[in-house]
Amino acid sequence: MRVAAAASASLFALAALASPHVSHCDVSKLSLPLPNGTTALTPPAQAGTKLKYVAVGLGVQNYTCGASGTYAYAGAVANLYDISCLGRSPLFPYIQEIAYALAEAGPKADNVLDKVLGGARLKLGEHYFVTSPSGSGISPKFDFTKAMHSSSAYVLAAKAGNMAAPTGPADVDWLQLNDVQGELAKSVYRVQTRGGQPAATCATGQFSSVPYAAQYWFYV
Repeated sequence: MRVAAAASASLFALAALASPHVSHCDVSKLSLPLPNGTTALTPPAQAGTKLKYVAVGLGVQNYTCGASGTYAYAGAVANLYDISCLGRSPLFPYIQEIAYALAEAGPKADNVLDKVLGGARLKLGEHYFVTSPSGSGISPKFDFTKAMHSSSAYVLAAKAGNMAAPTGPADVDWLQLNDVQGELAKSVYRVQTRGGQPAATCATGQFSSVPYAAQYWFYV
């Protein structure tokens, strides 16, 4: 409970710093936190591409257990909150840690994030999976249509690169995603991940939702 209380206090401080400037801060000096020397993920190379939003996502990674007794990926569901205005805060590199601490503390503590950051008008939207345009498999979607009051404020993306999380095997991979549909972003990066990995073995037919947190960087 002490961890949850400390995390909640940190979130209130962050919300006070950011509100009411949601999505209107200068993010041009923020640098995508990729490990030195990595080639698995690359910064946006398209001319004119620029950073638009940085968000913290908190939700679950979903898995189903196959006949082999191991989990297969079944998508994710998460809420995304704008942290673009917190780039100069000393807490910025650790926001996903704060969010994940709440997730680990249980559903009641988890709800604090939505109440604090959502109440400060920092909720950008939702992240979930839909059927791929090809009709086979699933694709990640980032949906900001409600917050932006625009039917085109979404991006349906496809994976362009991935790498194991530098923080260890308990954390889901870092990803580079490129747009397939929508006008929200040309590319999205999932970095600074915490949690989200399933157990090594399972019973056939079992379903698992594993809490996770991450930073999402949106480039337009």
